[in-house]
This record gives sequence, structure tokens and C-alpha cells, in this order.
Amino acid sequence: MKTAVLMTVALLTLGACATNTAGIYANSQGVNRVDSVSIGRKVSLEAIKAYPDGGQLSGYATLRSHTSYNQNLQYRVTWYDANNNSIDAENMSWVPVTLHGFQQVQVKSTAPNGRASWFDIQIREIIPN
Repeated sequence: MKTAVLMTVALLTLGACATNTAGIYANSQGVNRVDSVSIGRKVSLEAIKAYPDGGQLSGYATLRSHTSYNQNLQYRVTWYDANNNSIDAENMSWVPVTLHGFQQVQVKSTAPNGRASWFDIQIREIIPN
């Protein structure tokens, strides 16, 4: 009985470790990283750029589907200052987006204040429970 309980706890613990974090990471400084080969085959991030917009920075990135079916994804943009400190990161939430077959979508963000000098974007799949 004790062994069964320990096995159940171990399985639940391992399952809790399998959280779905970003599958693709890119930033406006030119860094691209694919953390999940599965999503990397299906989606790419392209044309990541930050630009001045009325006293603060704005940025965009293009999500491109490489599949013929719909994909339910989330993205999150985080802005950083010149010292690489995140700006208002606790208020940056995951935003849902559906990417249809072979579609490309441009996502945009504006820095929360004038201190921002660059941003990153993370993409992950929405996994239904």
C-alpha cells in the first residue's frame, strides 16, 4: 500500500513538472531559439523588429504556420531596458492566437514606457486538459 501511494505521488510530481513553457523564443536583438522541436516544425517566428513610435518603442513579429491545420497558440512579449532588466514583466500575460493553415500573422506590442530598448517574444502551444 505504501509503495502504491509513493508511486502515485511520484507520477503526479513528474506530471506537474511537464508544464508547457515557450516552444519558440526570439528577440529584437537577433536571437532565435527553438526549445520544442515539435512546435518548431509547425510554426516559425520571423521579421522581429523594434522601432520608435511616438517617444517609446513598439515592436512586431510575424508568426508563420507550416501546417495545413489550425493551431491554437499563445504568445507573450516582454520588454527590457538598456541594462537588460525586464520592464513591467509581471503584467505581461500570455495572449491566445489561432494560426490557420499556412497563415502568417503579425503580432504587435508597444513598450510600457520610454525606458525600453528591446523585447523578446515567446510562443507556446495551448494544450487542452
